[in-house]
Amino acid sequence: MSAEIQTVQDYTRITVAPLAGALGAEIFGVDITDVDQETYAEIHQAFLDHSVIFFRDQDLTPETQMAFGRLFGPLNRHSYVKGMDDYPDVFRIVKEPTDVHHFGNAWHSDLAYEEEPALGTILYGMDVPDAGGDTMFTSLYAAYDALSDGMKRMLADLRIVFTNANTYGKDATRFKTGVAKDMTVAQAPEEKEVLHPIVRTHPETGRKALYLSTTHFSHIEGMTRAESQPLLDQLSKHAVRPDFTCRFKWRPGSVAMWDNRCTMHYAVNDFPEARRIMQRVTLQGDRPF
Repeated sequence: MSAEIQTVQDYTRITVAPLAGALGAEIFGVDITDVDQETYAEIHQAFLDHSVIFFRDQDLTPETQMAFGRLFGPLNRHSYVKGMDDYPDVFRIVKEPTDVHHFGNAWHSDLAYEEEPALGTILYGMDVPDAGGDTMFTSLYAAYDALSDGMKRMLADLRIVFTNANTYGKDATRFKTGVAKDMTVAQAPEEKEVLHPIVRTHPETGRKALYLSTTHFSHIEGMTRAESQPLLDQLSKHAVRPDFTCRFKWRPGSVAMWDNRCTMHYAVNDFPEARRIMQRVTLQGDRPF
């Protein structure tokens, strides 16, 4: 760790270095395959404080990645992406040099189309490009806090209809263009819609955040799609203001863990002739309120 890194001193088991003003922190001094209860408590607090946390120089197997995830709660098994044969709660995100598109290449929150969307996601970098392939994150706490009082009042009781059709329905782009063709991604047997509030309350921190996922929108409850779109577009643009974001440069052995209850993320597809292989575990969430 370089001497220039600014750290937070409230932790005794780990070193926490904020990455940006709105969210994000790197955590040093821990092997996440060997975490005692006191160290877990500090990692958990850093996760709540910074919304997305990063670890370097980790050496994870599917078993140890699952074990780390289970410290935070039950794991989620993806409805449409096939997990590893021996570890169905773990799947790999693969982009080969010949692939044009990339899994996760839009601002979204994982599994927003589910009744109980993901609490968090733990992503492990296995084979990453020398340049490009970063992941961007945005704070939906900051996005909510920056709204005018009038906009907050208008949004207070509105709900978004989220759908699986955009990403896993029969007309989804990935089934036409071969997105992530080295992954086993199933078409949803039926298209479904769920309602979630535009403004949700984080169940652990009590803070309010926008709840957005641009790839999973259908419309706002009680409005047509045409009526909904201008507001959804405005909120989506507002939510990714540069001052709400951070950007993570991957190296082999890097781990990112983000809170889907108060962030969106974007996997940047700027490595057209390189390979990228990531290993993912997802944490089961609860219904937004």
